[in-house]
Amino acid sequence: MDETRDSRQTRLTGHDLPGDGSPLSGQPGADGGGPRPLPNVASLTGNFGKYVIERCLGEGAMGTVYLATDSDLQRPVALKIPKFEAAATEELRERFFVEARAAAALRHTNLCPVYEVGELDGRCFLAMAYIDGRPLSDFVSPDHPLPVDQVATIIARLADGLSHAHSRDVVHRDLKPSNVIIDPQREPILTDFGLARRSGGPDAARLTGTGTILGSPAYMSPEQAKGLLHEIGPRSDIYSLGVMFYELLTGRLPFEGGIAEVLAQVIHDTPDPPSVTRHGLDPQLEAICLAMMAKPLEQRTASAAEVAVELNGWLARQSDAATSSGIANLDAFDASKAVGDARREQLENDRNLADALIDQGRLSMAARIVDAMSGIDDPRYREFSEWARSRKLDIQKSRRPGLVVAYTAADGTRFIDISGRLFRARTIWTVTAVMMATGLGALGWHFSRDTPNGPPGLTVSNPKPSLSENTTRDSQTDGTSKPATTDPAPTASPTTQPPSPTPQRPPPNAAPNTNEPIVLSGHSEEVRQVVFSPDGRLLVSGSEDSSVRVWDATSGRMLLNCTGHDDTVETVDINAAGNMIASGGADDLIRLWNPVTGKPLGILRGHEDTVTHVDFTPDGMALISAGDDNTVRMWNLRSRKETRLFNGHSDSVNVAEFNHDATRILSAGADTDVVLWNATTGEQLSVFEGHTEEIWSGMFSPDGRQAVTCGDDRTIRIWDLATSKELARLEGHSDEVNGVCFSPNGRLLASAGVDGLVKIWDAVTHAELATLKGHTDYLWDVAFSPDGTRLASASADATIRIWKVPHHLLGKILRGHSEPVGKVAVSPDGRELASCSMDQTVRLWDAASGRPGRVLAGHTHWVWGIAFGKSSETLFSAGDSTLRRWNTRTGKEEQKVEVTGGQVRAFALDPDSQFAVIGDNTGRVTTWALDTGRKRLELVKHGDEVSDVAVSPDGRWIASCSLDGALAIHTSSDGKLHQNLSGSKAKLQCLSFRPDSQHVAAGSHAGEVFVWMVADGTPQPSVADVGTEVIFRLAWTPDGKRLASAHGDGRLVVRQPGDPGVLITREGHRDGALSVCFHPHTGELISSSFDHTIRMWPFPNTSQPR
Repeated sequence: MDETRDSRQTRLTGHDLPGDGSPLSGQPGADGGGPRPLPNVASLTGNFGKYVIERCLGEGAMGTVYLATDSDLQRPVALKIPKFEAAATEELRERFFVEARAAAALRHTNLCPVYEVGELDGRCFLAMAYIDGRPLSDFVSPDHPLPVDQVATIIARLADGLSHAHSRDVVHRDLKPSNVIIDPQREPILTDFGLARRSGGPDAARLTGTGTILGSPAYMSPEQAKGLLHEIGPRSDIYSLGVMFYELLTGRLPFEGGIAEVLAQVIHDTPDPPSVTRHGLDPQLEAICLAMMAKPLEQRTASAAEVAVELNGWLARQSDAATSSGIANLDAFDASKAVGDARREQLENDRNLADALIDQGRLSMAARIVDAMSGIDDPRYREFSEWARSRKLDIQKSRRPGLVVAYTAADGTRFIDISGRLFRARTIWTVTAVMMATGLGALGWHFSRDTPNGPPGLTVSNPKPSLSENTTRDSQTDGTSKPATTDPAPTASPTTQPPSPTPQRPPPNAAPNTNEPIVLSGHSEEVRQVVFSPDGRLLVSGSEDSSVRVWDATSGRMLLNCTGHDDTVETVDINAAGNMIASGGADDLIRLWNPVTGKPLGILRGHEDTVTHVDFTPDGMALISAGDDNTVRMWNLRSRKETRLFNGHSDSVNVAEFNHDATRILSAGADTDVVLWNATTGEQLSVFEGHTEEIWSGMFSPDGRQAVTCGDDRTIRIWDLATSKELARLEGHSDEVNGVCFSPNGRLLASAGVDGLVKIWDAVTHAELATLKGHTDYLWDVAFSPDGTRLASASADATIRIWKVPHHLLGKILRGHSEPVGKVAVSPDGRELASCSMDQTVRLWDAASGRPGRVLAGHTHWVWGIAFGKSSETLFSAGDSTLRRWNTRTGKEEQKVEVTGGQVRAFALDPDSQFAVIGDNTGRVTTWALDTGRKRLELVKHGDEVSDVAVSPDGRWIASCSLDGALAIHTSSDGKLHQNLSGSKAKLQCLSFRPDSQHVAAGSHAGEVFVWMVADGTPQPSVADVGTEVIFRLAWTPDGKRLASAHGDGRLVVRQPGDPGVLITREGHRDGALSVCFHPHTGELISSSFDHTIRMWPFPNTSQPR
């Protein structure tokens, strides 16, 4: 075996582990040179019963495999001799036979047959078919991955075999590429069914039948990695098969590293989508793969049979699209029957969908299905093509001219009624375009309004609207800018624009230092879109009054009024450099402006109808636009030329957005489709379906992994771009939703609706967090400022409002732990956070961004305390019965000390990192030298469990508190008891030394806070009472003036001892707050909770009463 393959197979997280270096099937080494020497192989030569031993094929952690000949039947077999410890119980041996016999009953083309199971001379054995082929692991290559159709075929075949096994209650539990052999007929054969589980042994990567790991870490399901035997079943195999799928697609594993690190990643982390490595991968295929690897069982693909059906369906669709390439790499697999059945099923589904759409009057969407199906020339599916051609004629007849009436409802919403169907109209040009398209231009139109006593009045007038201005638009000049003035911009002629009501004016601009929104008045008609400049200093708006305006985002003062469009400005954007504005409108033009001078910079012509959306690339070199002409277009801003046309939508496109690196484009509109495009090639990557009415707004999440859209169906939908699935549907607006956006950090969403409300949502939990009210008419758009602290909303009331995002929503939320988070520590350089949890792990985080870092796994029970040493590279954790030292740069555990015969409950370091203090569940408090790992002192024992310990900032004192209600202070040098304090009969839960080391505070289970002088134990003025919930943690502000407390109801409260008031309250945790501390450099308040999260809250230098 060559060195490369040997290295790959002996990776800790790879196909096999040390001691498991060759496939456990009957195939020889791939190098053709016969078996390589294996250490410690149990000698088995000559005859073994009726089997003649030919040679050793390999040794693994679970046994040794020999090539043997069945002398009775004269056929080769792979003879497996499992390893059992000397202490193996009769029950364990019996389980081996039960499971092996179950495997022997399996009969499937893709499963390796088990011929015989038995015991001879005290040795259990398993005789399997010898597959003279190559392991699938030989085909794993990051540089030359298999063609995707071959990968899909292999996984589909294996899934079919697994489905057969699962139907007979046989679960494999150890799927990996080295356990799959490609036989001479190019069929993938799954081996190693029915192997006995060891009860123990040196192999750290396996769980046995008594409750530890079985399988290779990188391929384990989360339930296997956790040792949850009651959850291990068929879906565990599906997860492992999904990992194999992922590896074959990309040439790499989803998780790599040391054993402990991989296990932690399997349990907690989400893998990068395969398309990150294999660019251009079909999103549907990627979605199948990721669904197989979903961590929660209930979200994972339900069965192996379902995997086979989905993959065969995908293969069927590919066979119609193009001829497969690269098949010779593995030879073709005969899947014609499966392909044919899946293709027919897909066509049946499409036909039923089209019929339903036609019945609903959604002809444009139905026409796409019908057009595609009418072109099928395969005689096997003639019935579908004939049906489609018939339906195509029906659709054409249904699109006959009918009565068109346009009107404006009392709330200002404009509608077009076409033969009884209502459409919401964006502009008068929409009305005209619809009428022209239906041949009804000669009928004319009239706008009217709802009356208080009845439906809107409908009037048809004879005069045809003048289109003279529309036909001469392209001859207009580049536009002009006007100095800011309080006079409204000129309105369009009554012949080209219907009258609109006088908007209700809100109060004058609010003062910037209040919590009231700043109101920007100046537009004379509806404001359609707003956007902040990259530095947050400017706000740009576009309006139905045909103007683009630039505002001071702090004071609300209007700086520029740019005119040039001769109809509604639908959309505006400003580039990342802040030196160019783009605007698009109902005059079909895109205009470019200087945001400082307001001077026009050029015009982009190409759209054949209203330009509805524009978006700059991050580098500002290109622009994307969407329009009512059903297209998305890309423009080169140097040449001012159109460089690409994206065709695919069947109706108006209202959204066109780049992702963070301009490699993808998101578009959506009136056809209700959300489309993902490759920005470079123009290829349509995927279509997300779910909205039932027109989509008005959408954007990518800042990290590019998700997208959000909203529309007339009153919903906001979040999409997972990797799986092409809808992640969440947010409902809360009582009417259509016109605008939606992510906050810059991706943690919040804001939406704007026809109900006149701005709503703020948690982008992760999808909870509605706040509602902002103030506009007097419906809203068109909403945008976050670059720092995420403000929101701008654009309204039909002709105003813009700039809101302050509620302070409690601004904090970072760090997610990753799967259980309550007990404590957080900040590194000495302030760049990193560490957290410990009841999930038995320690996690590292980037303090600035909140991005997760390494996972330190090793503790076997809850981790109760963490602290950095003098260096940011050294971290100590205490949990189970141990104290451990970690290197944060390598993630390696460098020291482990047993510090209690019970369970650690509290931990602290002295300021110089010379010793650690440990409190346990028996009431003992001990100190330990960090250099030697030896116990220094044993302090006076408490009468109940120790709940907290601390060392004073000057290093002189050690304090401990207990559920017995006592707080003890000892001298750190000799451990002598200095003070024994108590505040009430309630249990004490936490304590904290003041930075001056002269005061100590304690919190109780009754919500009390006590403060004492350390020197003499004199009680000091305490803080205001805020309830009876348990106080889990206390922390003094760095200046020692205030005290922060973490409460059982999830609140964080900051109070000043001796002051009867509450200075600051932070609410956001959904369960009890377990810890609180301050970032020494940024001053941020950091908390952790039973809700599995960590939150970082901005904390003002000067506290103001709430």
